[in-house]
Amino acid sequence: QPIAVLGYGGMATVYLASALGPANFTKLVVVKELRPELAQDPDFREMFLDEARIAARLHHPNVVQTYEVMDDPAMAIVMEYLDGQPLSRVRQRMNVTAPEVLPLMVRSLADMLRGLHYAHDLVDFDGTPLQLIHRDVTPHNIFVTYDGIVKVLDFGIAKAVSNSNETREGILKGKVAFMAPEQLMAESVIDRRVDIYAVGCCLWEIIAKRRPFKGMSDVALLTRV
Repeated sequence: QPIAVLGYGGMATVYLASALGPANFTKLVVVKELRPELAQDPDFREMFLDEARIAARLHHPNVVQTYEVMDDPAMAIVMEYLDGQPLSRVRQRMNVTAPEVLPLMVRSLADMLRGLHYAHDLVDFDGTPLQLIHRDVTPHNIFVTYDGIVKVLDFGIAKAVSNSNETREGILKGKVAFMAPEQLMAESVIDRRVDIYAVGCCLWEIIAKRRPFKGMSDVALLTRV
C-alpha cells in the first residue's frame, strides 16, 4: 500500500509503502516502480529486470536488501526501508570542523567498502564470478541509518558480465565528478577499479571538505580527469 513518494528517477518512481501480512502485520518498505510509459518498452523492461536480478542476489549487512520483484500490475522492486540519511546530507548537517567528524566519515566509507567488496566478489549459482561493478558510487548512494548502519544504495546502473542488456557504446552512466578516466572514455572493458576510484573521490571530498574540480562544467571536468 503506497504511503508517499520518496523520489523520481530517470526510469522509476520510488515510494514509501506498507506491506500487509497475516494478522494485520504491517512493515514499512520502499517500492521502486518502473514508470508506466517506459514499461511498454522492451529495452527499458530488460534494463529494469537486470537491476532486479542483481539486487535479488545481494545479501550483505552493508547493502540495501531486496525483498521481492513484481511484474503485475506494475513492474517494481520491493526493498527494505532504511531510517536515516545519505552520507552527503549527514556531512552537510554536521559541523565539519569538529574533530569527531572525520573518523565518523571514514568509518562510514570503510563499512560501505565491505558491502562493495562483497558485491565485487559475488559469484553466480555455478560459482562463476559475476564481476559486478556499481558504477555510481557517490556520497548520495552511501546511506547511514540512525542506529549507525551503513548501506550501499542504488545498484540501478550496476553492470555484471552476465547482463543481457549491454551498455550502448559511447553512453556514460554515473556522475562525472566521481568517474574514473576509463569510465569517462566509455571503454568497453571496465572493472571494480572504477568503484575504488569513486570511493577515493568520496574520501578526498571528506578530507578536503569540498568537491574535486568544483565549479567545472562536465566537459571541462572530463578533459581534466
